[in-house]
Amino acid sequence: MDVTFVCSSGEAPFKMEVGFFDTVQDIKQKLQGRKGWPAAAMSLSHNGDLLLADDGAIERHGVVEGSVIRVALLDADGRSRHQQHQRQKKRTRPSTKKTLRVTVVSRCGAGRVEVAVGARGAPVGPTLRGALAAAAGFPLPRDGAFFFIHRQGVMDESRSFEWHGVAAGDEVVVFDGSVTRGGGPAY
Repeated sequence: MDVTFVCSSGEAPFKMEVGFFDTVQDIKQKLQGRKGWPAAAMSLSHNGDLLLADDGAIERHGVVEGSVIRVALLDADGRSRHQQHQRQKKRTRPSTKKTLRVTVVSRCGAGRVEVAVGARGAPVGPTLRGALAAAAGFPLPRDGAFFFIHRQGVMDESRSFEWHGVAAGDEVVVFDGSVTRGGGPAY
């Protein structure tokens, strides 16, 4: 029966004939002969299930004519070569972080300012509080008791802009006062 093989390394899928009663080890040997991949470095899966070498014939896994078997090539540590390549690409990829700019509107007086707050992963509290303190003439309460709202939700100042879903050009509103969490009635 013809089975399609898809390799995690990104190689083009290909078809190969396998026997209905072939074992996983038989298929790995055929792949080694055809592609030169070491049988010991292959991990095979079908419909999300790992095909283990001691499982007997592949018919037990529901492999039939036209099935697709995925092949992962593993390194000595058991990681797929595709994962290793992707990890290396991420390490060598140049940084694409852009400075996030948001508009801050004050409800503590009439004020509106565009602020560069750095990367989306930066914490909201220290980043915005520092930027607003540096913005000359932006109205803030003198006692420092204010909080931030984004899309009608109170922002947790210890969380990042990304966590809050803040995107470039979004509006963050400053309100006078403070927010407490929890404080519901005790039963």
